[in-house]
Amino acid sequence: MKKIFSGFLSLSVTALILFFGMFFGLRSDVYAAGTGAVTIGSVVIQGDNVLINVSTSDVPSSDDGIYYLFSEKPYQGAPAGAPIAQLQIGASVTFSVPLSSKTPQCHLYDKFQVAVKQGGSFVSVTGAKYITNPEALASDSPARKNVGKKGLILDGAKIGNGNTESVELGVKQAAYNINLSDVIGGNGGIEYVYNGKSYRFDSSYMSQYDHCVRTCTNQGMAVTMVLLNPYSAGEEFMISPSARSGIGRSAYYLMNTSEDQGLEYLEAVVSYLAMRYNGHNGQGQVDNWVIANEVNVKDAWNYCSIEDEMTYAQLYSDSLRVCYNAIKSRNANAYVCMSIDQNWTHIHNSSYYSARSMVEAVNTCITAQGNIDWGLAAHPYNYPMTWTSFWTPKDASMIIHSIDSPYISMENIEQLTDYMCQNSMRTSKGDVRPILLTEVGYTSTQGEEAQAAAIVYAYQRCATNRYIKMIAFNRQTDYPVEVSQGLSVGLTSQNGTRKLAFEFYQQMDGPNAANYIARAASYMGISDWNAAMNAR
Repeated sequence: MKKIFSGFLSLSVTALILFFGMFFGLRSDVYAAGTGAVTIGSVVIQGDNVLINVSTSDVPSSDDGIYYLFSEKPYQGAPAGAPIAQLQIGASVTFSVPLSSKTPQCHLYDKFQVAVKQGGSFVSVTGAKYITNPEALASDSPARKNVGKKGLILDGAKIGNGNTESVELGVKQAAYNINLSDVIGGNGGIEYVYNGKSYRFDSSYMSQYDHCVRTCTNQGMAVTMVLLNPYSAGEEFMISPSARSGIGRSAYYLMNTSEDQGLEYLEAVVSYLAMRYNGHNGQGQVDNWVIANEVNVKDAWNYCSIEDEMTYAQLYSDSLRVCYNAIKSRNANAYVCMSIDQNWTHIHNSSYYSARSMVEAVNTCITAQGNIDWGLAAHPYNYPMTWTSFWTPKDASMIIHSIDSPYISMENIEQLTDYMCQNSMRTSKGDVRPILLTEVGYTSTQGEEAQAAAIVYAYQRCATNRYIKMIAFNRQTDYPVEVSQGLSVGLTSQNGTRKLAFEFYQQMDGPNAANYIARAASYMGISDWNAAMNAR
């Protein structure tokens, strides 16, 4: 989003981890996954139960020969409370516990851990694992709207009410934002009961979002929604405790999965939105959900005061997983994505991590605790963003056809998809994760023809890469804040005047596409268009 809406040493290290963990919120399950001799192979919903499969290559010592199963909240580390089940230790055992859906005891968002008693105390012998098939609960999932890849970040003032500009443009993928603070509280006109608790949501704001989603759906577009977490007075509980010190200094904040109130509200509000926009309630359909914005740029777009990247990645992974389970339990076919910007390897410090390192860190956290089919929402802007004419680069070293490129733009987008094709980055089923380009734009300040040509090029790069599901251009109408920064990226100016990019966008996927490709290639000096696509 660019202004959018060995003994002593071992013991000492362990003690330090526990000490710092107590004071800084680090979780023991992140750093210590048991001995490796006992592992949780899978945690899945089957019918009304959760099955936890446990295998043992070396029987751990215990007081009584019993495995004890614990269920925990995301913020908990060592076994907490009382065990929920127990079984005799064996080479392979399967716990079966009630899911307890629709009750306060529901385990949908819990992680599971196995412990034994040693010296009268519970000692964990496995890492924690989450449920990996929340879609088992989705009984009314709509088919995805596979209408095409051509998308646009819409101007809210031009959605419906007789305005058909998006239809005229041939938009196939609409992108929009939802502020969680808009939904929670407010006039409390909507009551939603979730897992045995009642929540009040704002009917006025929801009617505005309903209008957006319903109109786009009725006009034949697929919809991508970005879930954002701004500060709102009285709703501090939605912001992670590790982010509250920064209230007032950022646009958006890390979601709260570290306290019961914030966690339960997050579960409820995201579940509600996924249910409301499941295509069967008369309010339209959302196919893609993006959880927060450009999370590697944490100080600007997902504020958190924690500087350690892996600790931050774990906290973000917790929010991604909570949202994933809430959404997929309502719509099995939805994509749920993390968001990164274009700084692929270039930036890496305590407030702004590189996109690649953040993807790797989140993948590590998710895989270790139960791999799920999260997707990637990337923003492959040019370098610099104000430089549309990338075919005459300002600094050719910043965007190169290498996995180590400092930046990922549409010029080398195949590097991103090649990276995501690696076995280590795939889903548990071996599939390449969904890749969505949910924000990319080109300013007209270098001339309208440059902007128009760049849009055609970017769309064709997307169209010729089978791993990319959609591309949403920023934006339908110039936005004043962006214009002041030299980013006049709209297809129309603020006064409604249509730029040349409007025509090129409209025509670039229709029967006259070849003519516009030829015009773009000629302007950019590309003699071999097919080779320039680096098709995948």
